Amino acid sequence: MKITANDFDNLIINSTNWRSSASAWREQEGRFEDADFSEPEREIDYEFARAYWVKNYPAVMFIKAFLQAFDFTYRVYYDSADDAYMITTNYGWVI
Repeated sequence: MKITANDFDNLIINSTNWRSSASAWREQEGRFEDADFSEPEREIDYEFARAYWVKNYPAVMFIKAFLQAFDFTYRVYYDSADDAYMITTNYGWVI
């Protein structure tokens, strides 16, 4: 299955400049849980430029496949305040 940039845009429900507003997000850090289920749980990474929210895990799988196809690294979190998954990456970052 080929996932296009248009498909990506239709999967997300929200996005933000993650790194440039990291200080504001750090104040809300308790709302994000590592959804990659690594042991031990990893700290929140604020180095990625963008964050994208999706409503369910099937959307996460499609987003991950898209990012992997273009060699973008990413992290997946669960955002308990929005009841959604959040993916941080450098995809979509414009200098």
